Amino acid sequence: MTRIVILLGVLLSLISKSQAQVGVYSASGSWVHVKIKPKLSAASTRLLTDDFSDNHNRWRIGQRGAYLFDLYQNSYRVRKQATESQSTAFSYIPMPPAINLNKVDTFMVQVDLAGPSGIIPDAGLLLGVKDSLNYCHFRINNKNQVSVKYVINGLSYTIYMRGDYVPAGIPLSATKNTLTVRKKGDQIHFYLNGREIPTSPYQFRQYQGNGIGFVSTTDGTTFRNLTVSAGATSR
Repeated sequence: MTRIVILLGVLLSLISKSQAQVGVYSASGSWVHVKIKPKLSAASTRLLTDDFSDNHNRWRIGQRGAYLFDLYQNSYRVRKQATESQSTAFSYIPMPPAINLNKVDTFMVQVDLAGPSGIIPDAGLLLGVKDSLNYCHFRINNKNQVSVKYVINGLSYTIYMRGDYVPAGIPLSATKNTLTVRKKGDQIHFYLNGREIPTSPYQFRQYQGNGIGFVSTTDGTTFRNLTVSAGATSR
């Protein structure tokens, strides 16, 4: 009887030890320890998307100054109501608190834009918008040029970003162009149709605000497939 009790004790001890092991049991009979990389939690990647099938993100709709803003065939459309106007269409939305472009390690903002009847529009993305006098833009025009500009209190911060139009170095399309901005650590990169523009990257500097939006001076410009994603919060 004593021998049976001892054997049971040994077996229970072996089972307890085997359950405490962390790893994968191999065919050779020895434990192989593996270091499992933790999965990125859902909270680490925040996402905002818009296919413009409805106005759940509350974009400006209706006439404002010389421009009319509306949703049209799964796009956000800008139409000029006064053809002689030299003003610029400007529309933006505040980002949700979970996506603060100034406080994340990485972010990506991307949108497709097109002009009417195969025209390359003078249009682009707005980032870090506080108001119409404080923002950053990434913009193209029909001369195959690109502009990256940082505006503070209505003045271009040229010592940081040049601001004027320069050769894009990348062919623009008469049907659709994709503008992408990515922050990686302390640098911010600008891509046109999947290729980084010649003046990029720049050292990232804090934006004045946390809005994103669009800018255009071309009648009939449309914006589609907006995506914003943000990584872990910076410390």
